[in-house]
Amino acid sequence: MKVEEEKLVNAPAITLPLDQFGHVGAPTEWWWHIGSLYASDGRQFGFEVNATGMMKTDKIPVDYAFTQIQITDVKNQKNYQKVTPIVPRPGAWAQYDPKSDWYVKLFDSSDPSNGNVNMKAIDKNPMNMAVVATFIDAVTKTACKIELQLYQQGAPLLVWGTGQKMVNPKGKTPIEQYNYYYSFTHLKASGTITIGTEKIAVTGLTWMDHEYGAFTDSSGASPLWTLQDVQLTDDIHLSNYTAPGVIPKENVPMDSSATLLIKGKSIFVEHTKTTPMAPFIKSAKGITYFLKYKVEIDCPELRKASFIVTSLFPDQIFKDPGTDPDVYEGVASCNAQFGATTIVVTGDAWLEQSLG
Repeated sequence: MKVEEEKLVNAPAITLPLDQFGHVGAPTEWWWHIGSLYASDGRQFGFEVNATGMMKTDKIPVDYAFTQIQITDVKNQKNYQKVTPIVPRPGAWAQYDPKSDWYVKLFDSSDPSNGNVNMKAIDKNPMNMAVVATFIDAVTKTACKIELQLYQQGAPLLVWGTGQKMVNPKGKTPIEQYNYYYSFTHLKASGTITIGTEKIAVTGLTWMDHEYGAFTDSSGASPLWTLQDVQLTDDIHLSNYTAPGVIPKENVPMDSSATLLIKGKSIFVEHTKTTPMAPFIKSAKGITYFLKYKVEIDCPELRKASFIVTSLFPDQIFKDPGTDPDVYEGVASCNAQFGATTIVVTGDAWLEQSLG
């Protein structure tokens, strides 16, 4: 490979704030907020606000969208959630014009207050966001609301080190060939969470993924995977994911990869090891979801590092009455050790398991 070509391949593919806007022609695109929020007394809440748009495929005849919203009350061991499909996808669901004010908004027009997600720029800066989500829990029928002000600090995490990966060589354009992926892992958050009649002021350091472009190959089949996101108190952040299609088995190490964010630099580690550990739960569909994962990373920046990611509430499976659950997403904690040291570094984490 020529030097010029190598520089192009290894160059960052993300330009901010431009790429925070929507991308015309992207087969998939989503903005996904997750993390831990804390009340003044230390009470912890996991939360998720996801707005996703998808283009039609051979298997799906129309553009569609959906929202996923979740609150986990760690202290009281309760989970509130709602998945809202929106068909067809609204034409003005996200702002594509970087000369205009950034926004993302999705809701079911037949029930606009249930499963509603609204994101907009603060002071015209799309890297700082006001996020509001309202929903009625699918099982308990509890009305819930998330209202957050989010301010990005420092550099983003560029997944794979550059923010892009070839996924579908048969695509006709780069947006149909590559998956583009970056994360804001230093979002200073403040606002409120409402669960029923209880409204709680919260703060925290949260995480946003913006992923767009090709998500699968030309077959359109959705891959299986597990994902562990970690924010350590020593300011090391990482996103680790297993090889697509591998089914987790207890105490059996799986091939995985990770992107680290250390001192503002994104570092891709192609070969890591991820091991599912007991305990686990089974969904109504009979799928096994593990509540603890061990991630092992050995690279020049992190010599023989070990991360134990543990779910903070067992049943964080997204489900609606009458539908089969197929994804586990929820708040977790992390304990990490580096090299031969006995010092344990702690932090917030997130577990995702798409195995259905």
